[in-house]
Amino acid sequence: MKEVWFLTSELEGERASSFRQERWCRVFLDAGATSLHIFNLRGAFGHSDIRCMTHEQLSEFRREGIARHAGIQASVREGVAARILRRIKHLLLVDLYLPNVLKVLTHLHRLLGQRTEPVVLMASSPPFSVAVVGALLKLLHRRKVVLAIDMRDAWALHNALGGIKPLKRAIERSVLRRADYVTTVSYGLADEFKAAYGTDVSVMYNVATHYLDIPKPQPADWARISPEIQPDRRQLVYTGSIPEGHYDLESIVGSVVRLRKLQPQLADRLQLVFVGACDEVRRVAATQQVTPGDIVFINHLPHATCRSVQASAYALLFLAHFGKNNAGVVSTKLFEYLCLGQPVLPLSLHEGSDVDGLLRRYCGHSVNAHSLDEMTTTLARVAHDNSWLPRLDDPGRVRELLDDYRTYARNLIGPN
Repeated sequence: MKEVWFLTSELEGERASSFRQERWCRVFLDAGATSLHIFNLRGAFGHSDIRCMTHEQLSEFRREGIARHAGIQASVREGVAARILRRIKHLLLVDLYLPNVLKVLTHLHRLLGQRTEPVVLMASSPPFSVAVVGALLKLLHRRKVVLAIDMRDAWALHNALGGIKPLKRAIERSVLRRADYVTTVSYGLADEFKAAYGTDVSVMYNVATHYLDIPKPQPADWARISPEIQPDRRQLVYTGSIPEGHYDLESIVGSVVRLRKLQPQLADRLQLVFVGACDEVRRVAATQQVTPGDIVFINHLPHATCRSVQASAYALLFLAHFGKNNAGVVSTKLFEYLCLGQPVLPLSLHEGSDVDGLLRRYCGHSVNAHSLDEMTTTLARVAHDNSWLPRLDDPGRVRELLDDYRTYARNLIGPN
């Protein structure tokens, strides 16, 4: 089976999640796929249908898509209306029957009906609708489809998503059990899928390949980025989105307030900078009456500017998912931080979690600060010195994690 059909979303954008899909595409081409047929969902109505035979064609597809469709977008929509619509979406399972989802399902069903040779169909979720489409096609064309589902995130098992949990779990169980192969982004998530559904899941970490083999970014021009940033202070930077209910923001923000109260001379040295869709932090900061200047909020920035901000930070904040074993979450952000060789300050990180293990593996040690007291002590220590924080001296070491992708792809496609 040399033809791969890749069903996904966000491939025509620069959100962090898009780089995993691009990585899979390139790995399949390197593994010997003679044709990579990409079906990429855009919003509720649009989708792409394109064949890529070479890396150059894939790069051109990405460039054109980013120029045409992407713009500066956050991965999380904010505001009261967005929260209400999000709850309705999960309650009514709207993602599963959007117009472009139904259109792609019927299109692939028709294409498979015209074939005699089998194909590898990889569905990279979220949205979970692509996995549902893959499972339906497997049901309808059992002998023509080798189904691989890449679960970049949990759907029914995600504790921060709404909806009718028993119904969602029944759907997720049925879909994953129909797949021939399932992958995910961490051992924590793999264990959850195994325990809930009895599904064996391979792990492919979200290595930030888009941060490797590129020039070191220019230092950030703090004055142009935000007049609130004070260059004489040490910036602790978070880049990305803050989804509702994911992090222990009360303790994180509270540690800034407490440090200001107990050791103001140390608080004067630090400035927390949140870049992206971070209204959840802003709301908590307002309720806790944070001293002006101690926490700065910056709107979503272009990808290149974000890299400059990350590379200019005194340390990079990694907020671990607030839950048991950090809910198995290992975002691309961690590998971006590591590949820049910057000091990483994780908060709420559980010992033994995936991120904790990765920091110990590549940096030699980790940081496990949870309570308000522990976070306050950690911030005070960082204000003195950042040399004790975990950092990766040789970013090339994470390349070894890509071997898992290559082995997996070769097993799917077969020998050259």
